[in-house]
Amino acid sequence: MNLVLGLVMAVGACSDEPLFPLAEGQGIDADGLADAVGSARKVGTVHSLLVERHGVLVAEAYFAGYTRDSLNQVWSVTKSFTSTLIGIAVDEGRIRSLDEPIGPYLDGLVPDLPMAKRAITLRHLLTMSSGIAWTYETGVSSEYDDWMASPHQVRYFLDKALEHTPGEYFQYSDGGAHLAGVILQQAVGTSSLAYARTHLFDPLGFAPATWEADKQGYSVGAAGLRIRALDMVKLGRLFLDGGLWGGRRILSAAWIAQATAPQISLDEPHRGSGSYGYFWWPYECLGAPCYRASGYAGQLIVVVPAKDLVVVATSDWACDLAEANRRWDAAFRLIDEQVLPLVR
Repeated sequence: MNLVLGLVMAVGACSDEPLFPLAEGQGIDADGLADAVGSARKVGTVHSLLVERHGVLVAEAYFAGYTRDSLNQVWSVTKSFTSTLIGIAVDEGRIRSLDEPIGPYLDGLVPDLPMAKRAITLRHLLTMSSGIAWTYETGVSSEYDDWMASPHQVRYFLDKALEHTPGEYFQYSDGGAHLAGVILQQAVGTSSLAYARTHLFDPLGFAPATWEADKQGYSVGAAGLRIRALDMVKLGRLFLDGGLWGGRRILSAAWIAQATAPQISLDEPHRGSGSYGYFWWPYECLGAPCYRASGYAGQLIVVVPAKDLVVVATSDWACDLAEANRRWDAAFRLIDEQVLPLVR
């Protein structure tokens, strides 16, 4: 199923709230949706809010000068795209197994990698359980900036201590997510951006996207993708439709089921989620399993299979980590408390 585009609204501070004539036909309270869009504008840091159900885009609202054509830095939502591309490479046979050790993929890049780290698998990286140390404390600190400023992003990560047995402990890691993306690029012989254009972006009709590269030229697996909010919706729809787009198989349903299912438990729940998939966050909403792609400061793709629903928000990310977490919370509450309850 392809998206049916509805009304596009660019909402400014002095604009009347939009009406959503397609919402009621898709089982969504149109007046409540208008109120939710009004709330999004009042938050002040939300740049877009899109709601799609049954393949129909019933709400598409933009704020603060953003439009349908604006490219958004989606930060860690990039990880979910990296995971999707890995799934496509697995489907193609370019990656034979998630349980292959990563060592052979890195012989030309990090030839002196110790055996214990060579034995780490792609599954460990996708589930954030490589065991390699990484600092990320929600609202407190992250080593992302130091990592990106280093001369070699892959070696920076692999030079860190192996603190846990791979596969046993969840530790959110930008370095590990990037390494997964590098393994993908080694397997397919091109950048993640080029591979995505051929196998995902162009087939789904994405607008031209950009993707930041590391200092060795690899697309950053953890962040740096810039895409339209509308194209974020398309990824959610692809997942809801079991990997089909316009009758064409893009991704296997088996990969989607695995990627969005709980693969590892968290020691402590993270923003309502007690587990992690393959760079997706499974959790529960509207009394049923759902999942989200989540990025710094409020970049979100929320997918609710039981309701055949995708909700996307993007937000202003130019802030420190503490403020970024407040903005993430505001965007998530907008979806969870004001949009999802409108769906019948």
